[in-house]
Amino acid sequence: MEYFEPLLILMVVIYTAGRIFDYLSLPIIFGELLGGFLLGPVFHIIPPDLEIVKILAELGIFFLMFHSGLETDPNELLHASKKSFLVALLGILFPLGGGYLISQYFGYTASQSFFIGVSLSITAIAISVRLFKDCGLQGTPLSHIVLGAAVIDDIISLILFSISLKVAEAGFVDWGMIGMMIIKIIAFFSIVLFIGNKGKKLLSKILKKKGFTFAFIMALTLGIIAEHLGLHIIIGAFLAGLFINEGFLDKKIFDKIEDRIYGLSYSFLGPIFFVSLAFHLDFTALIETPVLALSITGVAILGKVVGSGLAAYVQNISKKDSFIIGLAMNGRGAVELIIASIGLKAGIIDTEIFSVLVFMAFATTLISILGIKFMTSKSRASS
Repeated sequence: MEYFEPLLILMVVIYTAGRIFDYLSLPIIFGELLGGFLLGPVFHIIPPDLEIVKILAELGIFFLMFHSGLETDPNELLHASKKSFLVALLGILFPLGGGYLISQYFGYTASQSFFIGVSLSITAIAISVRLFKDCGLQGTPLSHIVLGAAVIDDIISLILFSISLKVAEAGFVDWGMIGMMIIKIIAFFSIVLFIGNKGKKLLSKILKKKGFTFAFIMALTLGIIAEHLGLHIIIGAFLAGLFINEGFLDKKIFDKIEDRIYGLSYSFLGPIFFVSLAFHLDFTALIETPVLALSITGVAILGKVVGSGLAAYVQNISKKDSFIIGLAMNGRGAVELIIASIGLKAGIIDTEIFSVLVFMAFATTLISILGIKFMTSKSRASS
């Protein structure tokens, strides 16, 4: 019974924060972070080391990455245009390089700087989808470019994340190790997706009954295989989502599985993870080192706007649409926060830089939302 009271408090705060932030048309994730900050560091209502919260938060990470894989269409990757690839590539390289250089300037080690750069390079697919839907751009050539780029961005960012963990673990850059890591990840992805594609008829039959249970077993299996290959379990969870995909399954079966995993990910386990993240926030770091926070946030915004926007512009896309693409690639969400939390747990970053990365995620997403809404409303007013 000792766990049920704090769990009830958590769920009430999660529900209330979600309703408020949804009403304000802001990502619910950040409402959950705010709720956790009030429950933990501000009023000390929930102990940060409560065992039930830690266990559920770990499961939250797993299911969020599983669902992230489910909402990533591998066909989008296969059919992504040259424009999407270049938008994704420059949208990763600019914030990655800028994040690395600015972190080095502030005295962080090479492995920490690389990890920070990786954190800045991620784009949230869900935020991009929501934005285009809200602004009436869903299904346009512009949205196809951004969504294709966001899929590519996520996969490359997960590869870079795996490399950053290995570099931090080794304490130095071993190019042979990095090359082997990349080969392992590409082979892992290729083999699993090949088997999924070839065995889709058999998979569809298995998933007709007890589909959610089998999907969960598969996600755990691939997660454990990833761990044995020296990767992180979230790589396996993400890949399981790609494996059990709408393109491989009957739509009704997929929708039923996706609905259950979405419910667990974003109505229960995921929100507990986001609330627990806030227990480690230290906003005094932002007050004491505002230049660091503003510099990293500025690099994150400019890196995406300049990198992705430039990639679009050199491919004969108008200045206005190139700017919108750069803004859309600025949205950050669950994956970025998961990676930041793993970095904190692994000791790669401290609570100061973790708090800065959470602030950066909120600020860049807010600017992305407001910027695109302003640009689209301006276009409608002038037409």
